[in-house]
Amino acid sequence: MKGEETSGILTTSGIFLAVCLFILYLLMNTEYVIDADKLYVKSGFIYRKHLNISRITSVKKTKSLFSAPAASLDRIQLTYDKFGILVLSPKDKENFVKNLVEINPNIKDYVNL
Repeated sequence: MKGEETSGILTTSGIFLAVCLFILYLLMNTEYVIDADKLYVKSGFIYRKHLNISRITSVKKTKSLFSAPAASLDRIQLTYDKFGILVLSPKDKENFVKNLVEINPNIKDYVNL
């Protein structure tokens, strides 16, 4: 019985460590790149998206817990097209949004960052 308890603890610990390392990997490998008129979002090998910046209609500050490629709870929400939402957490939100607005001056609601 004692061997079964030890085995269970080791298995559970191993799974917990693997999940923690995977989450850390995603957090460390999340990046946002603005290239010409496109925004590229990458979070490890799990999430990749590219978006034409001209499709973005608004940028707002959010504390949403919505699952997103964002390494922090201090996030911004990009709205695009009619119902599209992308939640991000760039390190320098102000300059990030400033760059988006320079490319697409039609972006609304970006003042309160």
